[in-house]
Amino acid sequence: MNNKNKIDIIGGGPAGLSVGYYAKKIGMNVTIYESTSLIGGNCKTIIDGEFRYDTGAHRLHDKDSMVTNEIKSLLGDSLLKVSSPSKIYFEGRSFNFPINIKDIIFKFDLKTLSKILTENIRTRLRKTRSPQHFKDVAYSSYGKTISDMFLIPYTEKLWGQKAHRLDVSITGGRLKSLDLKSIIIDMFKRKNNNSGHYEGDFYYPVSGFGEIFEAMGSSIGVNNIHLNSKISYIEHKDKNITSIIDSNGSCLPIKNLVYTASLDHLFKSLNPKPPQKILDHLDNIKYRSIFICAIYLDMKNFSSNASIYFPDSGCPFTRIYEPKNRSKKMSPENKTCLVIEVPVGENGLDDSLSKKIIYEKILNYLIDKKLLDPKKIINYRLVKINNAYPVISTDSIIHTEKMKEYLSTIKNLHLVGRNSDFEYIHTHDIMRRSRLLVNKMVSSQPKLKL
Repeated sequence: MNNKNKIDIIGGGPAGLSVGYYAKKIGMNVTIYESTSLIGGNCKTIIDGEFRYDTGAHRLHDKDSMVTNEIKSLLGDSLLKVSSPSKIYFEGRSFNFPINIKDIIFKFDLKTLSKILTENIRTRLRKTRSPQHFKDVAYSSYGKTISDMFLIPYTEKLWGQKAHRLDVSITGGRLKSLDLKSIIIDMFKRKNNNSGHYEGDFYYPVSGFGEIFEAMGSSIGVNNIHLNSKISYIEHKDKNITSIIDSNGSCLPIKNLVYTASLDHLFKSLNPKPPQKILDHLDNIKYRSIFICAIYLDMKNFSSNASIYFPDSGCPFTRIYEPKNRSKKMSPENKTCLVIEVPVGENGLDDSLSKKIIYEKILNYLIDKKLLDPKKIINYRLVKINNAYPVISTDSIIHTEKMKEYLSTIKNLHLVGRNSDFEYIHTHDIMRRSRLLVNKMVSSQPKLKL
């Protein structure tokens, strides 16, 4: 094997595994270094007795046919087509997500409805300008009233930043404008059809989302994945990575390095260190950590929804999802599990709180809103997910661009993934970028079809 076709990968999450999978598929030599004892990163499926749940409300949306077909070939009959819409819980009522005009018509008084419609009509008639931040996007898509009710409070709680400081890219393609055409069509539809909604139809593995990445790991081969392998230093010289040094002091020579972990860890690992003016940018980038709270219930189902979003600023969590609504195998037939995402840090719960206190805050809200009967609770688990996603503010974009400019001078270093690219991207984006990256790195080997 030509050494130019050897790839070393730091991080065994979705990005690292995707690169390794595609590279191995065309015969390249792959080694993955994962700092924890399990692959999958923030897309693991946890098994706790008779219950299964993911470390996030993950789903595969059919946005890239090549990615969808790749996963179908990996999982076969284990990949399910699921139709399960999402809801927003607001002041004791449920609203469709994405927001549907029929909901607004039937669930608001005439004064509020008139205000919402007037705002949206005026927005469509005004000359449009490029949005500068998330608040601009929300107002231009749904108007001020709906945005201030649902979108702004939820987004600020999720990201821990004010809406006017968040970059437009955090929408992830989820916002659907209430334009005049859609308002008229929705008003006269005989029934609400969730098919085709961003949140309505998706693919999901029968044993949990982590099954995708476990299958990739099997394809790569366990001998090529080094678990509990923490990288202390990434050495470079003459604009090339020369070696990586693990926590045991072992020096591993490098030809091509793919980095998929957080940017701050990368810059702190580089030896020699980057110039101080580059390192100063690290003070302006942040990652959001969350707690995943799984509550096991002695009841067949909690709801029929894929996810339920909670914009209420007084609510300690952002959303609930029920794994059983993705695959029946995730819970026993007459029991179910709720998975609740709780942001910590800015505009979230204090990171220093005990798991017991965090659970009590979650439970108190659910009981107070009469959403859950405490007598149905069997047990609960709390898991912390560090660096769950990058906080993409308008300021951080400027700083990460400068950091990436510096990294681009290192010829054999490649970034891919949410935390290294510092972008809010989905599974299909990660896999597509990984496929493109492998093709870019190939010299003598046959390339993947695009």
